[in-house]
Amino acid sequence: MEPSLCLSPKPTPKQDHIHKLYKQKNQEKGLSVLAAYTVDVYAFFVNGADHGSNTLRVKQDIQKANEVWNDCVTFQLKGVTTSKRRVNAGSISSDYVLIHPTIEALFQEAQTLEGHKTGIYVLYLSGEYLAPGRGKKVVGVGGTELVSFQNEDDYELTGRILLTEKAAGRYTLAHELGHVLFTRYDAKRAALIQDDPSGPYIYPSGRQNPGHNNDKRNLMYPVSPSERPRITGRQCHTARNSKLTRRQKGI
Repeated sequence: MEPSLCLSPKPTPKQDHIHKLYKQKNQEKGLSVLAAYTVDVYAFFVNGADHGSNTLRVKQDIQKANEVWNDCVTFQLKGVTTSKRRVNAGSISSDYVLIHPTIEALFQEAQTLEGHKTGIYVLYLSGEYLAPGRGKKVVGVGGTELVSFQNEDDYELTGRILLTEKAAGRYTLAHELGHVLFTRYDAKRAALIQDDPSGPYIYPSGRQNPGHNNDKRNLMYPVSPSERPRITGRQCHTARNSKLTRRQKGI
């Protein structure tokens, strides 16, 4: 697979003008230019490894995610916690993993430690794969928790991602971040959906998977690629409008 670039939607003339002025003013002041769209990430390790190696692991994962999402959104690591507990992925079925009692308790612990800040919480387990369930050799799962709901425009989410040791060195975190950021409320269906805006993935049988992409070079292809994938303008637009994405003032 050839390396590919992030394909982001072109900004409007007004947005482009504001962003240029923003960059110019900061450069004149000797300040670094802040990313226009950011997402806070908190890592929680229950893999039995030491804090130093865990910090290195999540920083590498974040770096790969930012390579793919490029100027669309920037992921910022806000906290890393290493627990003395050790949970092996092989003891957790891939069926409805994010609501498994053990996993639910771990996410609650992680969110409590971080003061329930808005963001995406990434749980790292020991072991290579989750126990067979909906899928075999599952190394990553991404979803959301609905924190509050007032109406179709006013609601709050928390992102939740689970990764195994086998997900290291790939674009698995970047892929799962896509599932989280694509979560939005669909008024027609009166429900939260995770549909890939550039999907669906179509199985040989003709069955469709709305959460994934049919392009093998795309980040949201069902099997996370080992080489740098790409995203589409529609995917970027949806991610930027996520309830978990922070937009800099004036953008």
